[in-house]
Amino acid sequence: MAPPSQPDSRLASGPQLSGSNPHDLRGPRGSSAAQQSLFDLWQALAPAALPAPSALPPPRLPDPAWRQTPPPSPPRAAAVPSPPPSPPLRVVVLGSGSGGNAVVVESNGRRLLIDAGFSSRELARRLALVEIEPGSLQALVLTHEHVDHCRGAARFARRHRLPVFATAGTLAAIDLAGDTARMATVLRSGEPREVAGFQVEPFLLPHDAREPIGIVLEDAAGRRLGLLADCGTRSHLAWARLRELDILLMETNHDLDMLRNGPYPWPLKQRVAGRHGHLSNREAADGLPDLLCDRLRWVVLYHLSRTNNLPALAAATLAEALAREGCGARLEVSGQFQPTPWLEVTGGDLS
Repeated sequence: MAPPSQPDSRLASGPQLSGSNPHDLRGPRGSSAAQQSLFDLWQALAPAALPAPSALPPPRLPDPAWRQTPPPSPPRAAAVPSPPPSPPLRVVVLGSGSGGNAVVVESNGRRLLIDAGFSSRELARRLALVEIEPGSLQALVLTHEHVDHCRGAARFARRHRLPVFATAGTLAAIDLAGDTARMATVLRSGEPREVAGFQVEPFLLPHDAREPIGIVLEDAAGRRLGLLADCGTRSHLAWARLRELDILLMETNHDLDMLRNGPYPWPLKQRVAGRHGHLSNREAADGLPDLLCDRLRWVVLYHLSRTNNLPALAAATLAEALAREGCGARLEVSGQFQPTPWLEVTGGDLS
């Protein structure tokens, strides 16, 4: 027969309660000894390892945001290098007027000469003034055969082995020979052609020459230069081509009052002012607003007469037109005896 079960040792080790029954937890009603015994019993039953409430560590709160270490940043992608800026489109007028005309255009290491109205030696001298070696030129473009535009063309092209580009009428009227004649290329109005790294678009002009042209050049970055010289009137064709330019070279040949009262004989006055002669200051100023655009940076006054015009008068007339239209393009007056400064346009897209 199994022995009777023993009370729990934790209870047995506790203090004995008063009364006839040792297992009776009830003491006499109102007895403080019984209440004390209950407290003792609770202490006996509590696990010995349980710390007192006052001994528990305070709960750990998360650090405020300003004390937290930020997570590591993701690795940055390698920066794509920006393309280098394109070299500027530059132009210099070596000289302009009834005594001779010549212009150099440069972009991205390419150079071409427009017209050669000075002797070969004088062209070389003027090129030296703007620090250009004649051998660095890559082409010669002629607008027409009048002597103030092609006086040194044949000799200069032959000496420096320059390919010549001109209309058939102009080529037939000038004295090219040998390799220079064989290397010559015909330009046709309305047919763009690549010349020395430039896109050249010729267009016919009303002037008393065999096949005269104005030209628009565009470089590899999309910057555009227009040349309008020896033009008797504002033709629809010319004004349609001379749009969206960065640089405009525009004839302002004479002041009408100075021409009327000047020393020229009457037939020559009629020729200059006629529909196949030259643009006056007023005609150029009246037509200029149609050619203005946001990208236009330079307006160069070109082919001024020394007898029938004054640089200050031409500049004032054209400046008034620009101001009236609110255009910020800058004016430069070309002269007969000295080259202009280099005129530059930056920007564009070589991609």
